[in-house]
Amino acid sequence: MAWRPVMARLRPRIEQIATDRMQPELDRLHADIAVLREDLGRATQDLDGHVKWLYDEQRRLAPHLAALETRVAAFERPGAVARPDGRLEYAPDEAEEVRAEHARIRARLAAISKYEERLARLEADLAATREVAG
Repeated sequence: MAWRPVMARLRPRIEQIATDRMQPELDRLHADIAVLREDLGRATQDLDGHVKWLYDEQRRLAPHLAALETRVAAFERPGAVARPDGRLEYAPDEAEEVRAEHARIRARLAAISKYEERLARLEADLAATREVAG
């Protein structure tokens, strides 16, 4: 109990000394945070460019995919579409080739979709981080 008045008088001085010693470290940390925010801003702009590019690619590929799906449907129903040389049936290797191309395109679009989903999650995380950082 006897030490409380002494501590009450010494405490402000101890806090001042601690603040003076920690201030350079705090300033350095603030500068590091500012640099990180600038890096994050640049990365966000780059990410935005990638997202816009992917969106444009998806819009460009959508009509092609629709056309290919129509062609694959025609191949799946032999005789439904007349061939230029008058054949009504498709050779098995032609149908397989179209099916393989269709599978490759579906795989590419699935990869684009996953990439866009990842970008959306990163953007949401970035928005949440900005809200917290304020």
